[in-house]
Amino acid sequence: MLDWSIPFLMIGILSAWTYQRNSLWNDELELWKDCARKSPQKERIFGHLGFIYYEQGQLDEAEKVLIKTLELNPRYAPGHYNLGLTFYQKGRMDEAIDEFKRTLELDPHSSNALYNLGLSYYRKGFHQNAVETYRELLNRNPDYMNVRINLSIAYKGLKQWDKAIAVLAEELSHFPGSLYPHVYLGELYMEIQDYPKALIHLRKALAHPDLPNPESLRKVILSIETATIEQERIGN
Repeated sequence: MLDWSIPFLMIGILSAWTYQRNSLWNDELELWKDCARKSPQKERIFGHLGFIYYEQGQLDEAEKVLIKTLELNPRYAPGHYNLGLTFYQKGRMDEAIDEFKRTLELDPHSSNALYNLGLSYYRKGFHQNAVETYRELLNRNPDYMNVRINLSIAYKGLKQWDKAIAVLAEELSHFPGSLYPHVYLGELYMEIQDYPKALIHLRKALAHPDLPNPESLRKVILSIETATIEQERIGN
């Protein structure tokens, strides 16, 4: 078996609940800190402040402020969602899962909460839970970008190769110009040692204008081609 692989990366949105922004980050941070001092009982102000801390990567501060937000209003869905993202980024998957579930209880139509719940399940190693979550999201929103890619990766974690491949083929039918389905199809076909099909998809990925590191993929393709030629020579 050839022993090369392309690293699998979860395609994640992990975007915070959006707020209207109309100034530079540092100015806005000071503005909302001042608003929080002047209005210490308004959860939306603290929620906005926690959002800014999260976006700036100040996760400890974001956690503190978002917890304060939810003390003011435990039913404030954006606070639970952004706290879930904060826990995810801090590697605290159990807490992230709890917060995304709570978000969905309060806002059942939140596709982003469902998507990020799937990410959290996968990172926790709960591949079947991830599959079920992504399937539910696809039933609600079949055009949600990248969810089939992560669904395929979850199937790979379960070693359900045919389902993983079928989902990526479905993604290409919805988004024929996408790069990553070809990358992941190449990886999957390498896993099951179908190197001709792996090469088809890896070459398509290599030709894609948005491929971030073509040289790395070019080396993988060359290695497969060289090994395939050598195997054919030995076989003859």
